[in-house]
Amino acid sequence: MKARRQTIGRLAREAGVGVETVRYYERRGIIERPPREAGGRAYGDEALWRLRYVKVAQGWGWRLAQITALLARAEASPNFCAAVRETARRRVEEIDEAIAALTAQRGELTQFVGACEAKPDGDRCPIFRRLAGGVSSDPPGTQTPASRR
Repeated sequence: MKARRQTIGRLAREAGVGVETVRYYERRGIIERPPREAGGRAYGDEALWRLRYVKVAQGWGWRLAQITALLARAEASPNFCAAVRETARRRVEEIDEAIAALTAQRGELTQFVGACEAKPDGDRCPIFRRLAGGVSSDPPGTQTPASRR
């Protein structure tokens, strides 16, 4: 099968990125900038593969530095699966930590919303009291008749 050669615009469309993204990745050394030929620069299948690889890895939350390091290892050794697996394992741990933190935040906010909905009219907002860190006064100009007592 013959390798395809394509313009930067077509490469960007096929990879689902913008032309400026392709140029940025060239500057970062993630893809090679092909030599100028008659009719412009022609990108090969390797550039498309790399752009798609980066896009998938970014979708998993990997940082560009991690992706670049993995690409470098892939070029240095045909057996780089362990490095990819370790990076993925660490990302799963980061996701688990983020889920736990978000679950805790959700629980706290749900509790505050419930307290706010249950408060009698004229009482101070329990969410504001919590955000104020126990400060005993409402912000200027927001005192209700009940809070002036």
